[in-house]
Amino acid sequence: MEENRFDAYRKSRFGYIVEAAVEYFIHLCVTATFLTAILNEIGVSSALQGIVGSIASLAYSAQLLAVFFVRKTYPCKRWVSVLNLISQLMFALMYCVPLVDISPTVKIIAVVLFLLLAYGLQNYLTPSRTSWHMSLVEDNKRGVFSANKEIVSLVSGMAFSQCAGILMDYFRERGEVQTCFIIFACTITVLSFLHLYIMLSIKEPEPLVLTPPKKARDILRMVLGNGNLRTVILFDVLYEISVVSMNFSAVYIKNDLGYSYAQITLITAIGATLRAIVSRPLGRFADRHSWVTLMRLCMTVSATAFLIYAFCTPTNKWLYILFYLLYSFSMGGTNSGRMNLCFDYVAREDRRYILGIKATISGLVGFGTSLLAAVLVGYIEGNGNVLFGISLYPQQLLFGITTVMLVALNLFFLPRLQKQKAPAQE
Repeated sequence: MEENRFDAYRKSRFGYIVEAAVEYFIHLCVTATFLTAILNEIGVSSALQGIVGSIASLAYSAQLLAVFFVRKTYPCKRWVSVLNLISQLMFALMYCVPLVDISPTVKIIAVVLFLLLAYGLQNYLTPSRTSWHMSLVEDNKRGVFSANKEIVSLVSGMAFSQCAGILMDYFRERGEVQTCFIIFACTITVLSFLHLYIMLSIKEPEPLVLTPPKKARDILRMVLGNGNLRTVILFDVLYEISVVSMNFSAVYIKNDLGYSYAQITLITAIGATLRAIVSRPLGRFADRHSWVTLMRLCMTVSATAFLIYAFCTPTNKWLYILFYLLYSFSMGGTNSGRMNLCFDYVAREDRRYILGIKATISGLVGFGTSLLAAVLVGYIEGNGNVLFGISLYPQQLLFGITTVMLVALNLFFLPRLQKQKAPAQE
């Protein structure tokens, strides 16, 4: 009976996969590499670029608003789709900022506001959208389905990002980078309306039992009263702190290591290929064992990657390629693992609450950590890339800290998360 019910959503699951791919194209247009192009164009320093890059983490706090203020959990398709369109169009407007004849300070403020509003809207709708989309999938097939979805996005995004990188280099060499910004803005706009059409075509399963939204005190009691959920949230917060160094990576590989946009996107494409290859086996691994076991495996690989990155300098910049391959392998399971980990400990109808609370706390702490890291980056750069008499780039120190934290989380924290069956699902 359960299987027959999910059979009715086969086309919608396919639509979900296509929708995720189109959304990934838009994400690639505003990812760290191309965001760096905008920030370089308006004269933003390396330290400040790291803070701007962490705005996505700050915007996670909007998920807390969704947890406590979104009272109608079904249906949600229309309002989620419309807000998503608005957020994506703000990304397009961000590319128009360097074209306007205003002061550099106003340009920086405008970019920050567009990023904050765009990511804020996306995070406000994320708990409802994730709950809607994942309700199309049987619980015992989440790992494989998530892997399939990620493979399609990565493979198609690989070609898209490579074309975008070549385009950016072409116009940059001709001194016409602003023309490229116009092309990016138009591309994001077209993709945004295509994404809206696909979103509206996806069915929204009606819950077998319509449960009324929980009150704030009941939500907090559900989370704080569950030891496993508390551990999952604490783990996510510490993980977010550990990988803050990635907010400073894009400016490092572009401005210090000297990679071109085409080279960066080619390396990204190779990493995406590897990630696509391992995603499905890692998804099966999680379904057969547990998300905790998968996270331990991926974090071991990730810690090794960041250790290598810590020794990467302009004289041996090829180490970045090795780092990114290992990092891509780990991300083949880490992204889905962080989302699915809490699903093992919460009922289906309560998923949006835990997702929102977890993302909010992790995002705020991650942004605060980025501010501290920016101070450190600014200090070391201002001191001629020297710290305690040792010559090093500030990013190298950050990558070293990431390595230590990932090892500590893997050895002393994740073992505390014992596999527990989820409450009975609808």
